[in-house]
Amino acid sequence: MPLEPDPTRAAEVLARLDALRVLVEESEDDVLASLVVTGEPQAQRVLDDWLDQVADSLRAVGAAADALGPVVARWAGPRAVDRSPSRSEVGP
Repeated sequence: MPLEPDPTRAAEVLARLDALRVLVEESEDDVLASLVVTGEPQAQRVLDDWLDQVADSLRAVGAAADALGPVVARWAGPRAVDRSPSRSEVGP
């Protein structure tokens, strides 16, 4: 007979997923803010494409954290199911 996940550990995982989501959002903002103009069309295209790939990767990580949140929340207890923290809740 399989054991159920520990609600305390599930709540901890949920908190870490929330923190990851916030960090990814902030990092995406930082990446997009770092766009610079090189003055060279080919170099600019390479830089823009690379930064777009980084931002897309960060969005994918955030989407995965969002998708895992509700699954983990059901094991963390009834208070965690509809939890959507703001950036200020998770930290700077």
